[in-house]
Amino acid sequence: MANKDHDIEEEIPVLDASMLHSSVDFETGMSWWPPVTLLLTAACIIVFACEVATGALHIPGRLLQMGALSSPHVQQGELWRLLSATFLHADPEHLVSNLLILLILGMACEHAFGSSQFLFLYVVVALGGSCASLANDKISVGASGAIFGMAGLLIALFRRHRDILHARDRRIGFVIGIWAIYQIVSGCLNPQIDNLAHAGGFATGLVLGWYVPPIILHDREDFLGRPSVTVMLLAGLIPLAATSYYFIPRLIG
Repeated sequence: MANKDHDIEEEIPVLDASMLHSSVDFETGMSWWPPVTLLLTAACIIVFACEVATGALHIPGRLLQMGALSSPHVQQGELWRLLSATFLHADPEHLVSNLLILLILGMACEHAFGSSQFLFLYVVVALGGSCASLANDKISVGASGAIFGMAGLLIALFRRHRDILHARDRRIGFVIGIWAIYQIVSGCLNPQIDNLAHAGGFATGLVLGWYVPPIILHDREDFLGRPSVTVMLLAGLIPLAATSYYFIPRLIG
């Protein structure tokens, strides 16, 4: 009888971390009110309201004066334009189309990586799009470079963790894909659209999404206690604070 009990005990499997995370439902626990995404959206709306109030949409050169991306200005040391341009938009349609996708992708990215990491990731993909855009001679505004960066983040995330992450509603991916194709084709047909910013943001997002650990595959409390998360939060806040110092006076002036 003792031998039989011993055999039974040997057959009981031991669960390790990989078995506990054998399948993670991506949508579980996703908040409808992601704070960083909503703050970024609100910032774009407030900036656009300032554009309208100061007549920037109709005064030639006013968007450039406010903080649009311009390679000559950046080369002269106005690095803050790399971020300020991502909060400016050329017209209401430009704003609305960008913010709708920003809300969808931002909600997913913030859920996947956590608010602190997401703020850092958004800033970096926005910078990646703007840096690529410098190869143009265009004056550029809009959040689409950062938005393509978020798409890259999610694609890399699901590719890297494809054996663990499970998405119930794959229609979102289809909609995002159609949007991305539409934007790229529009950019090829319309010289005013900055496809280099799209490509730069997307490539930056792919790299970051592959290497930055997602919070949804870890214990949330333990993950948020990591020093690296605090460092990322500061690394996202500092460039935004520096940009605001130069950008806000021009925006309301």
